Amino acid sequence: MERRRKVTLSGIWGGIYPMLLYTCMQLGTSAVYGIVLAVSALRADTGYADMESYILDRAAEHTMTILLVSMLLSIPIFAWLYSCDVQKKKRAGWNEDWFPLTEGMLLWTAVGCAALALFCNGVISLLPLAQWSDSYEEVSETLYSGNIWIRIAGVAFFGPAVEELVMRGLLYQRFRTMMRPMAAILWSALAFGIFHGNIVQGVYAFLVGLFFAWLMEHSQRILVPMVGHMAANLFVLLLEDGNLLEVIYGSVPMFLTITIISGMIFLCCFRIIKELK
Repeated sequence: MERRRKVTLSGIWGGIYPMLLYTCMQLGTSAVYGIVLAVSALRADTGYADMESYILDRAAEHTMTILLVSMLLSIPIFAWLYSCDVQKKKRAGWNEDWFPLTEGMLLWTAVGCAALALFCNGVISLLPLAQWSDSYEEVSETLYSGNIWIRIAGVAFFGPAVEELVMRGLLYQRFRTMMRPMAAILWSALAFGIFHGNIVQGVYAFLVGLFFAWLMEHSQRILVPMVGHMAANLFVLLLEDGNLLEVIYGSVPMFLTITIISGMIFLCCFRIIKELK
């Protein structure tokens, strides 16, 4: 990893195109679902005037399911691309034994990322970002409504799995072949933020993306940031579903206390993970 090649347009494209491909997979899945809905509407003799509202209403109702399907279709593709990159690294002399993976690292990563997620949510809630994003409320409603098991599967497991394969497994690692660690971490986190499409989630994704990329650099194992990402998303999802975030944010003293404590827990976990290697 230390023998870097020059930054080139082809190298940058090699890092970015998996993110664009994943976006296309999501759009393609949505388009296919729209066609299925249109055919269903025609068979039910739905008038053309009502067809658009019918399709939009049904698509909005099943947005999370559509996203979950695109995740399931995408994971094998990006897992294969990541595996190819790992094999190239091994042929170049990289050895997994140099970076031992332990249960302790995964445990402290999960705890640290959950604490980081709560801390970042607290910090972002202090900023007027939601006022600058018209789409945030719509996205938030989609993520935190509907069948809880579909949301857990998509938001807490398969979503983090495919995003880590794309963002840290491919984009970050490919940028890393051309850049020093800090530069690759910053650029990959910025891409992760932009990928989320609105300023609230973008700032949040940038902040946690810095740590996810550091985890990838430190461990050289995609499983580590993947577990951290899953823990962070699951923790926030369960807090939101249990209305615990409203309780936390409903009292200024409690909000400040929990935000500070979560930040301290994250720093402790960060130090432990850093010393484990």
